[in-house]
Amino acid sequence: MVSFIQMYGGLSVYRDGDNNNEYYIAAKEKTSPLCDDFDLDYFCSLKNEKVLKLSAKAFLATEQRIPGLGNGVLQDILFTARIHPKRKIADISDDEFKKLYGALKSVLKKMTENNGRDTEKDLFGRSGSYITMFSKNSLLTPCPICGGNKLKENYLGGSIYYCERCQKL
Repeated sequence: MVSFIQMYGGLSVYRDGDNNNEYYIAAKEKTSPLCDDFDLDYFCSLKNEKVLKLSAKAFLATEQRIPGLGNGVLQDILFTARIHPKRKIADISDDEFKKLYGALKSVLKKMTENNGRDTEKDLFGRSGSYITMFSKNSLLTPCPICGGNKLKENYLGGSIYYCERCQKL
């Protein structure tokens, strides 16, 4: 189990069936991106009229569309797919959307195999060994593809990190 709390937070434990929190219920009903059932067809089914106006960040990290996927995880996923976090889903081609799916699966697999990101610690205080490409820890390092500067902006209640050369808006 991995848990990460910044600033103020808590960890609640419930017996099965006792937690009626809407986010918990939504996440439990959805397919985990780590499961085999989370395939390309399932991912493509998430792209509908309702989400076309959303940015890539909002699509991936809001409303528990993809359980467990948050702001910190999506930075490397979007970079791997070469998609700018502010880019609208409607402007992402079918081929790019397939590439986004592949990036999501591969980055999450690497993060899981490496016990989480280097920006997080487990319950015993050990840092994960997945070295983030785009995070607060790597902001001052050059882009691993083009060598350009990485940028950080506040967006949708959190930070986004991206390469303006590799991730065009």
